[in-house]
Amino acid sequence: MGEWKVDKRAVAQVLEGRGWLAEQPADLRAEILARGRLRTYADGQAVYRGGDAPDGLYALVTGRMRLATVQEDGREVVILHAGPGHWFGEVSMVDGLPRGQTAVARGESVVLHLAAQAFAQIVGADPRRWANFAGILSRHLRQATHYLGEVLALPTPQRTARLLALLCRLEEAPPDDTGCAPVLLPLSQEDLAGMLGLSRQTANRALGRLERAGLVRRGYGGIEVRDAGALERFVD
Repeated sequence: MGEWKVDKRAVAQVLEGRGWLAEQPADLRAEILARGRLRTYADGQAVYRGGDAPDGLYALVTGRMRLATVQEDGREVVILHAGPGHWFGEVSMVDGLPRGQTAVARGESVVLHLAAQAFAQIVGADPRRWANFAGILSRHLRQATHYLGEVLALPTPQRTARLLALLCRLEEAPPDDTGCAPVLLPLSQEDLAGMLGLSRQTANRALGRLERAGLVRRGYGGIEVRDAGALERFVD
């Protein structure tokens, strides 16, 4: 991990243009950007691991972030591969408990870190800001509820299609993005299988079905989604 020397105007362009921060009042956006510190992480380096003490909030500026839950037996189950604009680490900042997830960089990544002390100073000066920060948690809860309620019970190929479409939406694309352009999800087939709760063989068969339909393409760099909207409408 290291400091990243960069014009913060470039950081603001990313974080104020997409995701949670884009929806916040101008004064809060400015305060977060002023108090935040930029950090770089090498490929495979952990921002934090399950069981760590909460040390603040994070926002991905460049690169990718692999988020996984930690099971009782120590295994990790991938829940998301996040793109720029995604905020994470909010749960432990709300409940004060140790991290329940592991966040690991995929490729060299830059994050904005709002330290726990800075977070406490912001909400201490104006307790109404708790509602703003709670928006990160509610945003992620809604996404999880949507997946559990509307996707998990579907047949395997359709469930795979909906999950991939959801991951495309979670790329935090700028607001004017139509969602029809190809999106490369740098997601391994093993990680996708874990997110679906399937064996790798079963997940690969579902991907093959989507590939034959011309909706995705498997490659060395991940899974290319040709049209997220078409995946949403896919019926096996």
